[in-house]
Amino acid sequence: MRTKPYLVFMDIDGTLAVGHQRVSQYTRATIEALQRRDDIIFYIASGRMYEFAALVRNQINQQVHMITSNGAYYETAERTVSEKLGEAALADVYDVSQKYNLAVNFFAHDKVYYTKRVPNFVLKNFANIVAGNNRVKSYKAGDQAFLLQHATEINNGIMIAPGHGDILAHAHKELADDGLLELSSSGKDNIELIPKGVDKATAVRAVQASFDTDAAHTLVFGDGMNDTSMMQAADISVAMGNALPQVKQIAHYETDTNTNDGLAKFLRSYFKMAM
Repeated sequence: MRTKPYLVFMDIDGTLAVGHQRVSQYTRATIEALQRRDDIIFYIASGRMYEFAALVRNQINQQVHMITSNGAYYETAERTVSEKLGEAALADVYDVSQKYNLAVNFFAHDKVYYTKRVPNFVLKNFANIVAGNNRVKSYKAGDQAFLLQHATEINNGIMIAPGHGDILAHAHKELADDGLLELSSSGKDNIELIPKGVDKATAVRAVQASFDTDAAHTLVFGDGMNDTSMMQAADISVAMGNALPQVKQIAHYETDTNTNDGLAKFLRSYFKMAM
């Protein structure tokens, strides 16, 4: 009987990457060594849009597969799946953002639509500075009608309000009550906007099915609340040392921090590699 493969899912920010953009040489070497086995398959599983996640993936190699946009855009063994927020959810988010004067960025796999700029959150410039990435196109959404014209492209979004958690809380409640999309967060200053019925876990389970493997052969690494759902799809769920307390409570294991190669250290221990 064929042995089931191991699947390893790695969040980026606060998990795989240091400073949101750099994968250490030790971590790269660990992943590459395990890839030489024929029974271990690596995935990035990020809230980032595909092209921004690819900036980190490309520091390792093209054999690392991708789950991006919080599970709305991902690769299985056979195909690429692209879930959409949809017109009703887009209209709802736009209305709430206008009511509370909040900035929103909406993402396709290679495009950013935004309602207004936010200091220190200029995504297109971030991509260009980090990797000279000219594949990401950015568009200012003038009104709701403009966004709806692109509803067939937009996978997910993020509502941002640095230093205004109270306003975000009101917006979160209103969006949750409307029930048109899934809500998560990668930090206290944002609300992540995801298609209804979609999260990192739905993508992980689809990938598991495509590779004919199970939770017993699945490792998940994360640090934030948007990682907790996919942790529940894995028997080997690992919280980073820098993870939120709520994430550590859910995870079955804890490792060192992302700045101290916690992911690589756990992999080396679990798969009995030399440290």
